[in-house]
Amino acid sequence: MTSSDSPRNDAQLLQAAVLLYTNKRFADALTALQPIMQQRTASATRAAAFNLAGVCAQNLERLADAEQFWQHALADKPDYAESHCNLGSLYRRLERLAQAEASFRAAIACRADYVEAHYNLGLLLHRAGRAHEAEAAYRKAIELRPNLAVAHNNLGVLLHDEKRLDEAQAAYVQALACNPEYGEAYFNLGKLQVDGDRLREAEVMYRAALVAEPNLVQAHHHLGALLNLLRRFDEAETSLRHALTLAPHLPDVHTSLGSTLIETDRYVDAEAACRTALAFQEDSANALHTLGIALYRQGRTDEAEAAYRRALAIHPELASAKFGLAALLLQAQRYEEGWPLYEARHERGDGQKRAQAPDVSCPRWHGEPLAGKSLLIWREQGFGDALQFGRYIARLKAHGVARLTFACPPALSRLFRSVEGVDEVLDTLAAVSEGQYDYWTFLLSVPGLLDDKTLPPAHFITPDAGLIDAWRARLAGLAGRKIGLVWKGNPKHVNDHKRSLPSLDTLAPLWDVANASFVSLQKGAGEDEAGCAPAQRPILPLGPELADFADAAAVVAQLDLVISVDTATAHLAGALGKPCWVMLPATDNEWRWTHARNGPASPWYADTMRAFRQPEPGDWAQVVQAMKAELESR
Repeated sequence: MTSSDSPRNDAQLLQAAVLLYTNKRFADALTALQPIMQQRTASATRAAAFNLAGVCAQNLERLADAEQFWQHALADKPDYAESHCNLGSLYRRLERLAQAEASFRAAIACRADYVEAHYNLGLLLHRAGRAHEAEAAYRKAIELRPNLAVAHNNLGVLLHDEKRLDEAQAAYVQALACNPEYGEAYFNLGKLQVDGDRLREAEVMYRAALVAEPNLVQAHHHLGALLNLLRRFDEAETSLRHALTLAPHLPDVHTSLGSTLIETDRYVDAEAACRTALAFQEDSANALHTLGIALYRQGRTDEAEAAYRRALAIHPELASAKFGLAALLLQAQRYEEGWPLYEARHERGDGQKRAQAPDVSCPRWHGEPLAGKSLLIWREQGFGDALQFGRYIARLKAHGVARLTFACPPALSRLFRSVEGVDEVLDTLAAVSEGQYDYWTFLLSVPGLLDDKTLPPAHFITPDAGLIDAWRARLAGLAGRKIGLVWKGNPKHVNDHKRSLPSLDTLAPLWDVANASFVSLQKGAGEDEAGCAPAQRPILPLGPELADFADAAAVVAQLDLVISVDTATAHLAGALGKPCWVMLPATDNEWRWTHARNGPASPWYADTMRAFRQPEPGDWAQVVQAMKAELESR
């Protein structure tokens, strides 16, 4: 017997190899193990040496050798649970999933309380989409080792994917109870908060993740994307660029950076970020969609269309790309293809609230004959959309609808009761609880379902004569041209930071125009500013007195002109056939507006509405000067 055949020497060699392995000297550990592995007789020590050799070889990326070593270990000791589990992890890495599952199950058969085997089996089954089995494996691992933070965390991910959100939150919290410095669990809690639209809470969780693990790339990435949703663009860019210093090869981070640069009107830089993403992953549908936005904002419409179409060729159900292409086509008046794609507006995830389908028993209308039928029209999105698309009601009624019900918020109710073709107006709660219908439809889906794709006339609203009389006295004392003003939209709108004026003071150059009186139609944010107008040029502050759009219509009908940002009052003026000048940002406008800097604002209001567009992002001063010059020339 040679010295290397001595059990005592074998044990010493194995101990030395373990010490070398512990100090990450994997090649030296393999050398130390050679005398044991070269023995001719199988033994528990030789099996342990083969097992450790496999671990060392895997750390050296010698994966074929690792597999062979572990198979030798199992030849010596078939019930060697650790070698079965190690083989399972290797096979999972090599995408040999059936073998991986068999190895993990063999490890459990050898040792039923083997926590790592249950946990790794759970990971494998989770990845394979076998959620029920994966959950059972995770829970078994937790039963055996209740403080196993990674098992709680991954169970949380599984439950999150299953939409069992309360259970997922409990699992993440338990993971943190086991390990308060577990950055990934904080990160996952942040994602859960985002899904629940609790964005401020999500930010706290992402930042906690980064305190625990400062180099956690996905936390920097998702924090940047969240800050983008919160309109904190400088902070978003900082987070995303930090993520890229840690992982410059990740296409999704470059794409998110492109989205943030778009929001700050840096379209050329955004294009570069998207093209970098595509250099790393040429089939990234998200990068192509974001590139389409950057190109569209630069006025490179044909290239933008091509990018959207490439994105959809890769991912045909990508709602954001369908919506982007729809907006491009509708802006170009290519309605036949644009309207069907516009249905994706309900599915995209850009932080805006989406209209929910009514909880009614009747089917949604998909273009079936309407003669003799009852139809519920469900308003969606903003007030302006109802005022723009309400013109289609008469066309629907002409198709033979026996009873047409329009469901809307109270602010629109009185106004729409006077619209031709509307049989009843109900608030959304009453429409669901009291009404019986043959079909329902979203208002903005109607154009795509009608055979006639021409635009109906814009003027479809006639204000109530009694309300006109009631408001006449309030306007009677105004001299010269009566001009209504709206300078802010709803601050909750995703694009309000671009479309609204900073304040009423931005319009101050108009106060020098002769033969004009100004009326504030501003509601909500900014309405109190009208009371601060200069004493020599007071503004009649009617906004706070307007109970709803019926009141607003009665006032607008008696004005000579409305000057408004892109908000509902502009559409109200259009629906009344009243001249309106709409102030538009340089970029990022709704598809309904033309690209003209000065001139016709929209084919939807071809005869009455004129656009005054910023020459550069943020430059409202030149818009106001252009309007002043136009007023002075009349």
